[in-house]
Amino acid sequence: MRALLFLTAALAASSCGKRGDPLPPLPTTPQGVTELRLSQRGPSLEVSYVAPRTTAGGARLGVLEVELLRTEAPGDFAKVARTTRRRVAPGESLVESEVLPPAGTVVRVAARAKVGGDASALSPVVSLTVQAPPPAPTGLTALLEPQAVVLAWVPPPTPPPTPAPSPSPTASPSPSPSPSPSPSAPGPSPSASPGVTPSPRPSPSPTPKPQGGFWVYRREPEAAFRRPLTPAPVAGPPFRDTTVAPGERWCYVVRTVASTEPIVESASSAEGCVENRDVFPPAAPTGVAVLPGEDAVEVSWSPSLEADLASYRVYRASGGGAPARVADVPASDTTFRDASAPRGQPLLYTVTAVDRSGNESPPSGAVEARRP
Repeated sequence: MRALLFLTAALAASSCGKRGDPLPPLPTTPQGVTELRLSQRGPSLEVSYVAPRTTAGGARLGVLEVELLRTEAPGDFAKVARTTRRRVAPGESLVESEVLPPAGTVVRVAARAKVGGDASALSPVVSLTVQAPPPAPTGLTALLEPQAVVLAWVPPPTPPPTPAPSPSPTASPSPSPSPSPSPSAPGPSPSASPGVTPSPRPSPSPTPKPQGGFWVYRREPEAAFRRPLTPAPVAGPPFRDTTVAPGERWCYVVRTVASTEPIVESASSAEGCVENRDVFPPAAPTGVAVLPGEDAVEVSWSPSLEADLASYRVYRASGGGAPARVADVPASDTTFRDASAPRGQPLLYTVTAVDRSGNESPPSGAVEARRP
């Protein structure tokens, strides 16, 4: 019996799975900062970026720090950049704004994320050469149309081209005597001197890519202007905004664009605001006809195709007087029996359409009738 129990235990032990090698811990280093940009907007310089959401191992981050390195000085970026830190939420989009440095200043920035003692790799260095701000558009107007808001503005005057300087007459320089060749053998060039590392040549200052045109911005009530309505600048006015939602007050500004890579644009124009409500009447009804009878005059018309039709109104004029409203007819009906029409005199009937906002169409063509 003991032998049988020992054999059973031995078989059970041999059937157990083998424990595998331990898995390495997931990386805790945060992913890098993304969408780092420098933008020149009117009198301000903006730095924008997006904080990471997860670690390199895919774990969701909590509150973290973004370390921003910036310099306006030439030289080795890592040595001359000054560092600032900011606590941010994972995935948060940040925009930092400050007064624009003088024109010609080359601004360079880079960023990395930090969680505890772990830091992401430094982002690529982004640079911008500050320009004199372009002039802003003027005279912005916003006009409401049935299917759009139409914007118009006055572009700033185009500056005349700078004339090339005229060459001034100068005296021809006297030829200088050629130096006598030295009998000594030339020594090694400085670049070939042992133990000496040549200094890196400074990279040329980045210049914005010229663009031209205008960007149109729109904001909702109590909101700020965020992004332009079009990916690329528009050539000029007018601009039709067909994406605006009804029932709200919308405000617009326009900015002159000097460059899109990086963004260099003017200050905003004055705001142009519009209440996007329905102020446009429906079309006048058509096909109006009358059929005089002993009991009444029957008025009929063709159905309106307006999507927001609410009702019709029937008007009657007699004796050369002004038309008087004699009926309000539901949108589902296209006939009206006028039993109160006076007898024996010419009558003129017109019909109008009314939408849900209370806008009334012009009257239809008048049709004459005479009740016997």
